[in-house]
Amino acid sequence: MIADLDTLLTALYVELTDRIIPSPGPARRGPGRPATVTDAELVCLALAQVLLRYDGERHWLRAAPARVGHLFPRLPGQSEYNGRLRAAAPLMEAALRWLADHTPGSAELLRLMDATPVPCGQSVVTARRSDLFGYAGYGYCASHSRWYWGSKLMLIVTCDGTVTGFGLANPKLAGEREEARQMLRCQPANRPPRGTAIVADKGFAGDGFESSWPARSWT
Repeated sequence: MIADLDTLLTALYVELTDRIIPSPGPARRGPGRPATVTDAELVCLALAQVLLRYDGERHWLRAAPARVGHLFPRLPGQSEYNGRLRAAAPLMEAALRWLADHTPGSAELLRLMDATPVPCGQSVVTARRSDLFGYAGYGYCASHSRWYWGSKLMLIVTCDGTVTGFGLANPKLAGEREEARQMLRCQPANRPPRGTAIVADKGFAGDGFESSWPARSWT
């Protein structure tokens, strides 16, 4: 497991350093000391945290020296780690898409698509004061027969569970069909190869919905 993880992290680090990060051009350096941990190292650390199943950042940073310290001798503090990860969202997305493209299941012309609620708060005060206001809204989860305040996550995955497409929508503003249309129309990286069969539940069934997709050759 560790040997396989080492190989994966090394390959991702090389890809980030050689291709993904330089593509937008040289980064603009602000005032203060340069970061001791590079953006490529930061993304690899975040990936290792997920693969090793550490939910909390504090717990992960305490365990990281023993788990991946041979690869990353320099580790950021918790506040720096959290803040930089938030700012590195586009880079994280690029890394996740690179991983998906290099997973064997992504070569198969079959995908599964479904949506799941992501509750973000329980109280009215949270709904009014949260920074997620506008991104989150009230929606109904039929699977659990309850209302929630949050977002709805749409996923397109391979049969082995590798995520190849994703989108997050306000459930009050967009239903599952509209979210799927927007996810595929506005984000070309989410689109599977032409000829791919996408399996979904009956909520997506219908000729009108299928004909509105950007790639008509999908089934």
